[in-house]
Amino acid sequence: MKRRATSRPHPELVEGQGRFLPLLAVLALASSPTLARPTQLELRLADVGRFAVFVDMGGVRWEGRTARLRVLQVTEGGFRAGAEAFWGGWRHEVIDCQARTIAHTGFGSIRAGGREGPVTGDLRPAAPLPAGSTDEAVAKVVCDGWRPFAQVPVAGSIEEAVRIGRPLIETGAEP
Repeated sequence: MKRRATSRPHPELVEGQGRFLPLLAVLALASSPTLARPTQLELRLADVGRFAVFVDMGGVRWEGRTARLRVLQVTEGGFRAGAEAFWGGWRHEVIDCQARTIAHTGFGSIRAGGREGPVTGDLRPAAPLPAGSTDEAVAKVVCDGWRPFAQVPVAGSIEEAVRIGRPLIETGAEP
């Protein structure tokens, strides 16, 4: 007589079933990219020009001397694309601190009110940091601990960064 294969779990697994289910649910939620994001950001101003540029210091991930990070670009007040108002967007970057290069890995817009769009764009090849550029300022903040706007408070949210950054764009603040 042949035994027919069934899809029932092994008996040892059934006995403990439910014992670890709440723990697994908590771990799954904690590791979710959306929920794992800290509610309190650490946005440090790196540069002011066409945009006020903040580095998400709490989100920097290191692999040796290479940093993966997000950079918040705050637009001037009243910025619109089509019929929608925008606060700015997140640039996603990879900076090699030793080689002094940057690779752009995508961009996600932020509409007025804080609604974030999806990250779009392809990974670009690493390129040298242009002297005097926003990219160089970001690299100095991340790689070297530079604090060009020490008198400007660290923003704890996107909305706070917009409140801090927009007047600085208007006045052309310098470090």
